[in-house]
Amino acid sequence: MKILVSAIFLAMSLSTSPRMGIVTGGATGTYIKIGEDIGKIAEPSGIYLQVLESAGSIQNVFDVRKKRGVQLGIVQSDVLEYIRDISDDQELKVIATKLAAVYPLYKEEVHVLGNLSLKTLHDLQGKRVAIGPQRSGTYLTAKTIFFQTGITPSKEVFLGGKEALDSLRKGEIDAMFYVAGAPATLFSENTTVDDKFQLIGLDDKALDSYLTAVIPAGTYKWQESEVRTVAVKAVLITFSYAGEQCQNVAKVAKIIRENKAWLDVNGHPKWREVNLDEKLPKWPQYECVAATQERPQSKPKGPDIKIVR
Repeated sequence: MKILVSAIFLAMSLSTSPRMGIVTGGATGTYIKIGEDIGKIAEPSGIYLQVLESAGSIQNVFDVRKKRGVQLGIVQSDVLEYIRDISDDQELKVIATKLAAVYPLYKEEVHVLGNLSLKTLHDLQGKRVAIGPQRSGTYLTAKTIFFQTGITPSKEVFLGGKEALDSLRKGEIDAMFYVAGAPATLFSENTTVDDKFQLIGLDDKALDSYLTAVIPAGTYKWQESEVRTVAVKAVLITFSYAGEQCQNVAKVAKIIRENKAWLDVNGHPKWREVNLDEKLPKWPQYECVAATQERPQSKPKGPDIKIVR
């Protein structure tokens, strides 16, 4: 009888506990690891967060509004510029007006890798350039940069990651875009001096809506000098929900803030770069989150779990 009562009590507890979802990125990327970290610290507070893979930032904008059970997503900070200036999807534009930031996350540098004949960003004019799979974060950043600088490649190739790198190595394209925190594992593990690749600088006044960044010399084994580029912020976002969803998102935000010191020590290394109080241009903080903010804990706090890497 005792076992039966316990089982009934557990079932009732699970049925009343918030069940939420977060859309992230690819299975091997940083976004999904950040999402998993949030899930780990939320569960001891009775919030069950399903961490979902995603095709990228644009898809995540749709999903936080349209996908059943999803209230949170991680996107690149320039997704709003892309939607406003370039996209012709009217439904996407309407959804974007109701997006809000939960927290800023970490910086992701824009890498433009090309052959040695390319010296500046404007040398991409009339060239064959891989800009990532459609609807991916790299895709929207490349399209936004081309829009803002007036550069028109002869061919935009929808390849990303190793496929784009292989295509560049074979001479099928002249350059590729890749958005990732430096050092990007793709380049650290899959390129050598013999490839005769170089990073192309993105030091252009037309890109003043982006963060400035530098990829230091030696970040990659073949990189002899520093490269000035731009960067985006990864942003934890939500839709402007009301009622119960408002309360649930605010609970998750509060848990993140209270456990930030623990995440710095035990979570993905990118958590150490996160400033939860940073203000993002054009990204209002979700009102339900802003209303519950407190000073961060001075000592690491978190679930009594061991993260295996």
